Amino acid sequence: MFKSQKTEILEQAAEWLMRMKQRALNEQERQQFEQWQNRSRLHQKIWHKAIELEQKFQQLPPNIVIPVIQKQALKSHLNNWLLVLGLLPTVYLIYLFNQQQQWTADYRSGTGQQKTVPLSDGGKILLNANSAIDVEYTGQKRNIVLRKGEIWIETHHDSQHRPFIVYTQQGQAQALGTKYLVKMDENHSYVAVVKGAVKVQPQDDLQHSQILSAGQQTVFNQNEIQSVKDIDYTQLAWTKGLIVVDEMPLSQFVKRLQAYQHAVIYVDPDISQIKISGTYPINDMPQIYAMLEQTYSIQVDHYAMNHFIRIHSKNN
Repeated sequence: MFKSQKTEILEQAAEWLMRMKQRALNEQERQQFEQWQNRSRLHQKIWHKAIELEQKFQQLPPNIVIPVIQKQALKSHLNNWLLVLGLLPTVYLIYLFNQQQQWTADYRSGTGQQKTVPLSDGGKILLNANSAIDVEYTGQKRNIVLRKGEIWIETHHDSQHRPFIVYTQQGQAQALGTKYLVKMDENHSYVAVVKGAVKVQPQDDLQHSQILSAGQQTVFNQNEIQSVKDIDYTQLAWTKGLIVVDEMPLSQFVKRLQAYQHAVIYVDPDISQIKISGTYPINDMPQIYAMLEQTYSIQVDHYAMNHFIRIHSKNN
């Protein structure tokens, strides 16, 4: 339900890119590559993006590239620095596409985008940046499949009394007449209820459930539901076009920003734990960086047409 062909094509593109950087292709390999590239428009689009990003990365200064290379080397245990350097454009390519929407979803939002989806029963769903859903309405059910990201839901009375259920990789959240938020990452789903109630069930244990009332939130994985807590309303700020944080480490704050722009953001380790507080406008990244520079002793440098951003101490 959740898996697309994107990951497989990205891996194949990485293999072709590495092979071409190591040596020239022979005639048989060139034919194989042409056949691979012509399999679909998606193959062509991913390959063209790989070439474009490789050219952009050639503009990066070595003192910026090296920390990223080192980070990737630690992850992959590669000792061949030239190999890692060759992989850098592909690493960025995979990173970029992982931040984007699932292309085959019914509705999707890209980096820096939010999208409102009106539902046929009068309800609506707001997609945060880099989010994707499928809408499955029949005579018996109203199902929403959250394939990626975060959504805000406002349900509407249904004359056919069909259940309204949001499915994630970890389980499901059934609305009992409500306004609520559902967010999903690789391992967990998060549900926060503002109005009405929601019944949460983990995927591998549907016999157990938890009903959340207005003002409550919880996190669950495929096996269990964690304790219910009072809602953290700062998590809903994106529905108003804002990021609101209180004493959040800079490294975590940057992860929030990542959803709203096409860029790799590198934070120097010596400032990664600076505590960030305030209210920031999602739709104005230059303003966010200006606010950070004015409030904290940091500097933001932009490279490769804003595809790479380094945040460091003003003293460095």
